[in-house]
Amino acid sequence: MAGSLGFAGESGLKTEPGAKMLLESDQLVYDYDKSTVSAVGAVKIYYDGYTLEAQKVSYDQKNKKMIAEGGVKIVDKTGTVVTADTIDITDDFATGFVSALRLDTPDQTHFAAEKAYRDQGKTTTFYRGVYTACEPCRENPKKAPVWQVKAARIIVDHNEHMIYFRSASLEFLGMPVAYFPAFSAPDPTVKRKSGFLVPSAGYKSALGAFVKVPYFWAPAANYDLTFTPVAYTRQGLLLDFDWRHRLDFGQYSISAAGIDQLDPEAFVESGTRNSGDIQFRGGVRTIGEYYLNKLWTLGWDVTAMSDRTFTRDYSVLSASNDVAVSTLHLTGQSATNYFDLRGYYFQVLTNDTGDQYNQERQPIVAPVADQSYIFQDPILGGQLSMKNNVVSLTRQQTDYVDSDNLGYYKQGDALLGIYGNFNRASTEWTWESSQIGPMGMVFKPFAYLKGDAFYLDQQQFPGVYDNGGYGRIMPAGGMEWRWPILMASGSSSVVIEPIAQIIARPDEQLAGKLPNEDAQSLVFDDASLFAWDKFSGYDRVEGGTRANVGFRYVADLGEIATIRGVVGQSYQIAGLNSFAVQDVTQTGAVSGLESNVSDYVGSMTLDGGAGYFLTANARLDGSTLDLNQAQITATGKAGNVTASASYLFLREQPAIASSYAGQETDTVSGRASWQFTETWRLFGSLAWDFHEDQMAGNSLGLAYDDECTTFSIAYSETTQDYTDLQTSKSLMVSLQLRTIGGTQFKSDLGGSSN
Repeated sequence: MAGSLGFAGESGLKTEPGAKMLLESDQLVYDYDKSTVSAVGAVKIYYDGYTLEAQKVSYDQKNKKMIAEGGVKIVDKTGTVVTADTIDITDDFATGFVSALRLDTPDQTHFAAEKAYRDQGKTTTFYRGVYTACEPCRENPKKAPVWQVKAARIIVDHNEHMIYFRSASLEFLGMPVAYFPAFSAPDPTVKRKSGFLVPSAGYKSALGAFVKVPYFWAPAANYDLTFTPVAYTRQGLLLDFDWRHRLDFGQYSISAAGIDQLDPEAFVESGTRNSGDIQFRGGVRTIGEYYLNKLWTLGWDVTAMSDRTFTRDYSVLSASNDVAVSTLHLTGQSATNYFDLRGYYFQVLTNDTGDQYNQERQPIVAPVADQSYIFQDPILGGQLSMKNNVVSLTRQQTDYVDSDNLGYYKQGDALLGIYGNFNRASTEWTWESSQIGPMGMVFKPFAYLKGDAFYLDQQQFPGVYDNGGYGRIMPAGGMEWRWPILMASGSSSVVIEPIAQIIARPDEQLAGKLPNEDAQSLVFDDASLFAWDKFSGYDRVEGGTRANVGFRYVADLGEIATIRGVVGQSYQIAGLNSFAVQDVTQTGAVSGLESNVSDYVGSMTLDGGAGYFLTANARLDGSTLDLNQAQITATGKAGNVTASASYLFLREQPAIASSYAGQETDTVSGRASWQFTETWRLFGSLAWDFHEDQMAGNSLGLAYDDECTTFSIAYSETTQDYTDLQTSKSLMVSLQLRTIGGTQFKSDLGGSSN
C-alpha cells in the first residue's frame, strides 16, 4: 500500500522503498484463474506506518487494484482515520472509489460522504459530503454538531492543500443558516495560505454601513501581505495594507491605510469634536527590530497620520486612541551592562481641539540615553553600580494647566513643559551591602552620589532659573535595619518584620527652580515608602535627612487564607523637605510627603486559597487620618460565577496638584461572568462615578465557546465625560469557526458620529 486518503504530505504520504508488509487474517484464499488473493476474516494489514482493518481484502494482481469490504478502517502515518463500507482503489492509493466514508484527522476535523473518489493522488472528491471541526456529542454521536458544512461536492486538492465547497450550506445545530454557491478554505494542515479571509461588516453613523473583504497573500514562509478593501456607503472605499517580513536577523512590518472621503462633513454634523472633516485621510505605521549581534538590537515603531482621529474612526493601524508614540532605539544588553538610546515623537489622537491637546505642546525627544552597569567585584564588602542618563527635548509651545479655564497662562498655573530646548546629563553611583546581625537582624548600609548638568534655552517664567548652564550634586548615606520575627502554631505562622531606614543628605540644590520633565509623577504609597529617593525621575532629587519607618507582615493561616501587607510612615528629620517645595509643575504639593510627618500608607493582600483575592492600599492623613487615597480590588469565584470589583478614591490628583472642581476621583467598577452551561456564559461590567453622580460606562454580553466555535454579542456604553466623543454606544457581534475563519459586525447606536 502506498499513499493515503488523508490530507498530509505534499501529494499523499509516500512509502519507503523495500518496506515490508505484515498480514493477519483468519484465512487466505488464492484464485489462480483470476489472479486474485483474498484475506478473509478479521483482516489487519501493517505496511510502512499504515494500518488497514476490514472483514475482507482482495487484491487483483492483473489490474493492481485492491478492494476492502466490511467495516473498513485505515489509519495513516499522521493518525488520520478513514472508515468506510468499501474501498476500491489502486495499490498505490492514487485512484479509487470509497463508499459510506468517514474521515477523522489528527487536527480534529471530520469529513463524511456517501462516496468519495480519489484521482491520481492529486484530489479527493466527496459527494454529498459533510465537513465540521466540531467533536461529535459523546452522549448522542448521531446528533448534529454545533456547526457543519453540507455540500454537493467537497474537493480536497492535496497539492495545493485547499478544500473547495460546491453548492454548500452552513448549518447550526442542524438548521441551515446560510447558502454559498462556492467557497474554499485551506486544509487543516495549512498554517498560512493565500486567499480571501472571511468578510466582516458593520455600521457607524459617520461612515455608513460597511463591508470588509480581506485578502491574505503568503508568497513565502517568511513574508506575507494582508490587503483589506473596505466599502463604506457614506465615505467611499478605504484601502488597508499590512505587510510582514521576517529576516534572518530580525523582522519588520508596514501597515498603511487611506481613503478619499465622499462626505467629510458627516463627522461634524452631530456636533462631535472630530478632526475627520477633511477629504483625504490616511496613515502609516511601521514596526521593526534588527539584531545587530547577540548583544545589540536596532528597532523602531513609527506612526504618521493625516489627522488625530483617523485610526479610531476607521479602526486601522492598531494605534492607541489617545496618543501615537513613535520611537527609534538602539539597545545593548549583557549580564551586567545595559544601554538604550531612543528618540520619541508624540502625536495627539484625542478629538478635543482645546489648547491642552495642542500638538505643538508635545515634546520632541532626541535623544534620551540610559546606561547602567553593575561592577562584578565587591568593593568594601558591597556592590557598586552606576546609572547614567542624557536627554534633550524641544517644545514649540509651553504646556501648562489652565486651572481657571482662562485660555492663557497665569502665574501659579502648573508648567508641565516649557517652550524651547531642555538638556540634562545625569549620573548616579550607588554602593550597598547587607550584613546579618545578632538575633537574625539585617543591617544594610548604603550610599549614593548623584550629579546633574543642565543646559536651558527656554521661555522664561517667574520662579524658573534663567537660561544657561547649571550643575547639581547630591551625596547621600544611610542605613536600613530589618528584623524578621517568626511566630508559628500548628499549621499557622506569622512573620512580622519591623523596618527602619535613615538617609542623610544635604538640601536639594536649585530646589523647584529648574524645569521638571521626567519627575512629575509622584505617588507615595507602600511601594515607595522605603525608596531612597521618592521622585520618579532625574529632574528632581530628594534632599535633607529623612527616616522611613514601618513593618511588613505575612500571616499563613493554613487552609483558611494568607495575608500579607505593609504599613508605615516617613519623617523629614532635618534639612529642607524637597516635597514641600513646589516646583513649576507643582509636584509634591498633595503627595502626602509635603509635611515633615507624612501621611500613613499601607497595603494588604488576602488570598483565600480557593479563588478569592482581596487587595487594598490606602493613604491616610498624618494628622487627621482622613482618607486621601484608596484602592480596593476583590476577585472571586462562586460556583459558575466569576466576579471582580474595584473602588478608587483620590482626593486630589498628585500629577498636577490642583484642587479645583473635577480633580477628585471617586469611582467603583465591577465585572462578572456567569457560565450558566458548559458552553454558554453571560458577562457584563459597570462603572459608577460618585463624584459626578453618574454612570461612567457599562457593558452586557452573551458568549458561546466550545472546541470548534466562538460566538459573542456585546453591548457597551461610555458616558461623554469619560471619552472625548459624545456618549459612545456600540453593539458588536463576533463569530469564529475553527479552521474556516471568523467574522464580526459592529455598529454604533446613536448619540455619536463615530
